[in-house]
Amino acid sequence: MAFPLTDRQLKIVNHIDGALLVIAGPGSGKTRVLTERITNLLNLGKKKILALTFSNKAAEEISERIERNIDEELHDNVLVGTIHSFCLDVVMNRGNLIGLPSDLVIFESDTDKLEIMKKVVIEMPELKNSFLESPGKGNVLKNCLKQISNYKQNFISPEVLLDSNDEYEVEFAKVYEAYNNMMLSQRALDFDDILFYAYRIFVERPQIAKSYTRLYKYIFVDEAQDLNEAQYKIIRALCKDFENLMMVGDPAQSIYGFNGSNSDFMTNNFTKDFNPTEFKLIENFRSTRKIIDAAKKIQTNVDSNAVYPLEGELSVHKFHDEQKEASWILSKINNLITEGNEWIENKIMPEDIAIIARNRYVLATVKETLESHNIPVNQGAAARSIESESIAIKIFEAGLRVIINPYDNVHFNQILGLIKYKDKYNPSSEVSYLEMLLELDCERVDVDYTAIFNTVKMAWEILMKDEESFSKALKVMADYLVKKEITEEESTQNEQYLIQKDIEMWRDHWRKYCSQSVAGQRNLSHFRNQVSLGKTQTHDNLGVSLLTVHMSKGLEYDVVFLIGMNDGTFPDYRAKSTRELSEELNNMFVALTRARRVCYITYPQYKLMPWGSSKYQYPSGFIRKMGLEII
Repeated sequence: MAFPLTDRQLKIVNHIDGALLVIAGPGSGKTRVLTERITNLLNLGKKKILALTFSNKAAEEISERIERNIDEELHDNVLVGTIHSFCLDVVMNRGNLIGLPSDLVIFESDTDKLEIMKKVVIEMPELKNSFLESPGKGNVLKNCLKQISNYKQNFISPEVLLDSNDEYEVEFAKVYEAYNNMMLSQRALDFDDILFYAYRIFVERPQIAKSYTRLYKYIFVDEAQDLNEAQYKIIRALCKDFENLMMVGDPAQSIYGFNGSNSDFMTNNFTKDFNPTEFKLIENFRSTRKIIDAAKKIQTNVDSNAVYPLEGELSVHKFHDEQKEASWILSKINNLITEGNEWIENKIMPEDIAIIARNRYVLATVKETLESHNIPVNQGAAARSIESESIAIKIFEAGLRVIINPYDNVHFNQILGLIKYKDKYNPSSEVSYLEMLLELDCERVDVDYTAIFNTVKMAWEILMKDEESFSKALKVMADYLVKKEITEEESTQNEQYLIQKDIEMWRDHWRKYCSQSVAGQRNLSHFRNQVSLGKTQTHDNLGVSLLTVHMSKGLEYDVVFLIGMNDGTFPDYRAKSTRELSEELNNMFVALTRARRVCYITYPQYKLMPWGSSKYQYPSGFIRKMGLEII
């Protein structure tokens, strides 16, 4: 049921010029006011608009809502995407202005980055210092990558370290710089580079930032409580001398502190830097009264007024152990689906139900129980990964990267290893890795992989003739490499079965990419980067959702089971500092307010420990804080 806009919501939607901060509690119509304000501005002829959010799924939802409300000719006037996808576009199109090469690709795999670090050691022996000669070199290389990542996330360049008074940092700057140079020699970026170089572009070339704010007359930031320092600095650099910036978020739902996010960037820094007009949305159009009252006891400083004239249901249930807890949940779900619930007017489907836990491992017993009784479940994440399992498609995918980027010797060498190429390959230095790949002698490919290599090579040749023939390339591999019938016995570890599943995975990625792009303008480089950004992932929402608190954010369900509510589990035993404990309160607030009508809180009195014995568990302090009676 869509409620009419309140007076406060209307003021936000009709706000035209000037910075705007909207503090929007759960169920208060946050996405609605954001999308309706964008729709209003577009219909008033306010030219182009940029909206940034934190997940591809949220970006898709916002885009779909806006497109339903505006004429088709206005669709191109709004760009909705994640901060990472926007920054990648900046780096790809303007990176040459700070000396970056063209046609960059993303190395998202830790394995690929580790290969680059190994090359740094091999090709620059002068760097074999205390960083790289320590025992357990593999861990040292991983630690170097972690340290580099930390510096990039804080926008600290090797040049800054070279000016340090710390001898360690000066020495490490050489490793850091060599890694960057090696990545760029491969025409490659890692994920940290996307924000790192975008920030450099805006700061070192402020006219570029101005060109974006001339193009986009209004900029929106959704879920602004999730901003970290790097992201806020990018937005501030982009919006220098620009006023039409709107941030929407809820400090009580700030739960990504482990990634450096902090709601202070929205409530303090944005307020100080942009002096926005501020609105608070406190009406909750989602949840029933009992759920809202309990949430207000978790976050006592949060205003939230119930709109539904319904009490709803909120109860706490204890069980002897996790198996008894899971069995009761199974029985309750069956009853809800067959008998319904007095607070829910429609028939309850599995998709209307979520089971939420603080951590993934808490969901294991209930997942096993539901699946063993044929209750369909999903785990909220993307239905498809980007990790191929079969040797054949690993070869194909590595070759795809070399076709896109002939400078890529990491994936060229990966192919040599996968096909067990005999003898060392010593190419001419003038030849690109793509030419080397196509010149490989099939007689020197291991006999077990010759047929696979020849077939994959046919698929590569199709793509080199026409980059939009991805489906045709996949079909060639399916026709030559997959038997028509695969028995149940073969289906677990059989290579052909894995090839079949991998081909289906890449077919889904390509299908999603085609739905997001225009025929005639598609290319493999853009496709591969969209895959790396997660924009081609499909989401599985069928069945009962089994979610961690962090995965549940932004979602809502008629019925929520909040399980494993024991002290040490939720709140997490590792939360010690004031800030960590505050974030645990936010986690509980988020979990509870995913429920529209009904919420069952459950916990076991005994848990089986890894060493085999059972240990008594206390109920979560959050249950006491809400003042709920335990059944």
